[in-house]
Amino acid sequence: MLTPHDIPPVEAVPANHARRLFVGGILVSIAYVVGLGLYSASVWTAMLAMKPDEFATFLSGIFAPLAFLWLVLGFRQQGDELQNSARALWLQGEELRNSVEQQRQLVEVSREKLASEMADRVRLEDDAERAAQPQLIMPPGGGSYSGEQRSLRLVVVSSGPTCSGVNLLVNGEVATKATILPEAGRMETTMEYGSPVDVEAVTVAVEYTDLRGNRRQQSFHVPVAETGGPNGDRTLGTPSRIGGIKKL
Repeated sequence: MLTPHDIPPVEAVPANHARRLFVGGILVSIAYVVGLGLYSASVWTAMLAMKPDEFATFLSGIFAPLAFLWLVLGFRQQGDELQNSARALWLQGEELRNSVEQQRQLVEVSREKLASEMADRVRLEDDAERAAQPQLIMPPGGGSYSGEQRSLRLVVVSSGPTCSGVNLLVNGEVATKATILPEAGRMETTMEYGSPVDVEAVTVAVEYTDLRGNRRQQSFHVPVAETGGPNGDRTLGTPSRIGGIKKL
């Protein structure tokens, strides 16, 4: 299948080519008429003796080459004009193709610029979102016992920035609240149990409002250690974070 690149360019006919053809036709016509005049002068007597129909036939015969010459020159000039028109159309097609290519490149550049701006915006949004979240950690908690009554302490520490409207949830239940949790602040709650076998793994969640005014949640899983508590009791092990920051 042909493409615009496969179509060869049309050569333009020089602007003075038609003028040369016209001047050449005039010179040939003059020379032919002069020669015809000389010939007519030599056969003038015979021409006067011709009948009208014979004279008309004579005239049509002697002027036929001249008419054919101008017919050929006219066709040649018309062909040159068609060739120049084809050249002009080819140039317009090339200009249009170049314009389309330039527009395509502009669209591609605009698309790349838009994609880059969107990526920058997303990156800035992610950076702002991360900067607004408190860095919460949950160190291993201690415990105490008195007789059959035992307790374990759950502690959450923030390394900033400040957040507000904080709820500390243990297994989905609100255990304690704080209006503000500042940088280097901490929240804690105590779990009470009466028997070593009553200790179960817990999920600790911290709900808060970040610096951008959005409600977020960070969660931790606190496993059960088989031994290690008072008198070899089972205790809560080292906490680990559950997923990332959740939107509320």
